[in-house]
Amino acid sequence: MKSLSTLLLVFLSIQISLAQAPAAPAEEKLGWGFGGSLGLDLAGTFLGNPRLGAGDNRVGFGGLVNLFANNKQGKYFWNNSGTLQLAAQRIGNKTKDDGSINPFQKNLDILRLGSRFGYSIMKDKLFAAIDATAESQLLPTYTGNVIKGDKKDLLSEFLSPARFAIAPGLDYKPTKNLSFFLSPASFNLIYVGNDSLAALTGQPLGNEEGKNSRFQLGYSLKAAYTNKYFKDRVAFSSKLAWFADYRQSLNGNVLWQNALDIQIFKGLALGLFGDVFYDHFTLVQVEKIPAGTAPDAIRPFLGLKPAYTGGFLLKYNMIF
Repeated sequence: MKSLSTLLLVFLSIQISLAQAPAAPAEEKLGWGFGGSLGLDLAGTFLGNPRLGAGDNRVGFGGLVNLFANNKQGKYFWNNSGTLQLAAQRIGNKTKDDGSINPFQKNLDILRLGSRFGYSIMKDKLFAAIDATAESQLLPTYTGNVIKGDKKDLLSEFLSPARFAIAPGLDYKPTKNLSFFLSPASFNLIYVGNDSLAALTGQPLGNEEGKNSRFQLGYSLKAAYTNKYFKDRVAFSSKLAWFADYRQSLNGNVLWQNALDIQIFKGLALGLFGDVFYDHFTLVQVEKIPAGTAPDAIRPFLGLKPAYTGGFLLKYNMIF
């Protein structure tokens, strides 16, 4: 976890330097505030009687949905958020040469939910708080990275795996743009609802051997920075969540999320995002898993490394 420690220290130093000369904080509105953004990723190419080397048909679709519902009343706040990243594509015709269906391949599938409740204990800077998160995926995945296949080729599905965390702690907000959350007693649960997936060789989905879950107790540290620049035409946010398991030599997981929105017209923006995720108990693909590989034979294609996600798309933002 030394590399994670270095990553965390670099992130915190950057955020603290950005907060040295903050703009005068605006008065926070009371009551509920709702809003969100929708980003679309659409692509299609049709080729009829293509020349040699011209390529093949392609259709792809997907997007990003962000929603929030925040409440501020007197000494307490309650912030809620949800994010869905989903995309799929098909290369070639709907049917293969042998007459079988050519399935869609998965590009992206991440569902994240978060909620934090806090009560002010020091001048709206320091809050006693409780933080909760949940993460899974929506669509199943089969060998070959396709979203439809035989049951025997299933690699993952909704709630297999899923991650749940709840953490009581302190939330410190030195400025309106920067916050730090620390919990000395965080409870994490990795859950694999499908018994067959939980029994895969090597437990690549993060559960313990012989169980459908992995329960973890440790500390967590979260930091977030959000701001707008150039007369609110550019919005930037960076969030880091770090968990260390007391019972596993402080090995755990880290998630670093970054987003940059550049306004084109009112409400319409070019969005860029990049995430880094590492979990000491979950394996990731380091080589492409060939189609037809049995789920219990995928271990040679997996490894313990960070997972990177990034992209750009057009987004429509709305606050109501």
